[in-house]
Amino acid sequence: MKVGLIDIDSKIPNLALMKLSAYWKSKGADVEMASPLFANDGYDLLLASKVFDFTEMPILPNRAECGGIGGDKSLKLNDEAEHVYPDYELYGIDYAMGFTSRGCNRNCPFCVVPNKEGKWKEHADIYEFWDCQDKIMLLDNSINTDQKHFTNVCLGLIHNRIATDFSQGLDIRYLTDYQGFILSNIRLWKQIHFAWDSMAIEKTIREKVKILEEHRLKNKSMFYVLIGYSTSPEEDLYRVEELRGMGIDPFVMPYNKHDRYQKEFARWVNHKAIFKTVKWENYNGRTSNRA
Repeated sequence: MKVGLIDIDSKIPNLALMKLSAYWKSKGADVEMASPLFANDGYDLLLASKVFDFTEMPILPNRAECGGIGGDKSLKLNDEAEHVYPDYELYGIDYAMGFTSRGCNRNCPFCVVPNKEGKWKEHADIYEFWDCQDKIMLLDNSINTDQKHFTNVCLGLIHNRIATDFSQGLDIRYLTDYQGFILSNIRLWKQIHFAWDSMAIEKTIREKVKILEEHRLKNKSMFYVLIGYSTSPEEDLYRVEELRGMGIDPFVMPYNKHDRYQKEFARWVNHKAIFKTVKWENYNGRTSNRA
């Protein structure tokens, strides 16, 4: 049996495809990455993954099954495939990646996670997808929702001295002093990501940043700043400038990636050399400043 896997738009190695590869190889199948253009060439099974709903969908053979947020959201891995050790050789990576929890207890209207995965729940421990690699990328949407689970996962990271990337971020609203202490003992691979999505949580942001500062994590943290959903341009500028004033890097996430203002504002903030030296009103990338 020959299985073709199609990665349509992943920004990072696609975990679902790595699990499917491992699953079908365990069944004796010949598995390889396939191109949509040549997907009819001798495959008995075609499985595709589309992570984003705003990217273009290529023409796929009718028999191809396409899951993911940008595909058929009802398609899910069976339990055996969901908990198989991923085939990291599919992408040639030397680090581990996976979920220790799924879902989210928040109901942010701009986020698909609650509808797709439901409420927060434990999913696995790191040993299901980690096997002595030096680095690990955790894909949990809200790993610090439950303090006991968060502590257990982090103790494993600390004990094994694994360089860790909490790639999808931690929920700043759940952050406690104890969590700050635990985080300060983890060997970090990348910055810790948080989010400031609305003006409604400004007070909480300020309170929790004090915890980051107390545990010497402030300079190891950055905040995603959602724009174009429920905030005005004035509130967008206010949030990034307040974070700058706290000594924390903001990273702007446009809700509508095709909106000119959102693209330009994100370009200004996210290009750190420009953000540190040029004020927004003087930024040459703004449409209003162009001749």
